[in-house]
Amino acid sequence: MKAVFLRRSTALISCLIWAVLIFVPGHYAEAEERQGIVKRVYNGKSIKLRDGTKIKYIGLSVPDKKGKPFYRMCKEANRKLVAQKLITIKPDTLERTDTQEKIWAYVFADNVFVNAELIKQGYALVHTVEPHELYKKYFQSLQREARSNKRGIWAYEDTDNEPYYVGSNRKKEFHRPGCFHVKNIDFDDKTLFRSKEEALTRGFIQDWRCIPLFKRPVQENK
Repeated sequence: MKAVFLRRSTALISCLIWAVLIFVPGHYAEAEERQGIVKRVYNGKSIKLRDGTKIKYIGLSVPDKKGKPFYRMCKEANRKLVAQKLITIKPDTLERTDTQEKIWAYVFADNVFVNAELIKQGYALVHTVEPHELYKKYFQSLQREARSNKRGIWAYEDTDNEPYYVGSNRKKEFHRPGCFHVKNIDFDDKTLFRSKEEALTRGFIQDWRCIPLFKRPVQENK
């Protein structure tokens, strides 16, 4: 009887833990479409609505802080699409908030699919993470189009290859071999790529500090 009681108690505790986790920021809750007016544009994929809700665009990678190459370009492209506009926010099946309590979502403004448009214009890179992969193939096709037409930051693509590239399996991010941050990657977390294409095929996104995919714009070097 005591063993049965312990098993039932353990099962009950496990259920309670999972029930709590569902409502903790950084985990998942039910998706819900909503609308709002954009008050502030933080960078190329993050905005704030007038009601205080913070939104991050699903499926994109952009420089997120001042001082990083292409930060101003990507932020301005986002600003032109959404600033002061009424937008529709559509989470992908599940709505996720990170530690800063931002909602990850697909965003539409003036009937424009903002996530897709930024990739198409060449001001964001594709970075899809499970379970938010609904538009993965569509986004990848837009990126190939932007790249082949040298749109946006793709006009600065570095066509030369380093001898190799260094990736972090945990962050799914790759660097130039001489990047200062490579030394901070644990040995067991480190992986090497022979080319940028190999890293991209494996689903790794570039580090926006050493930008292995691009050459830094001349005006940003001044």
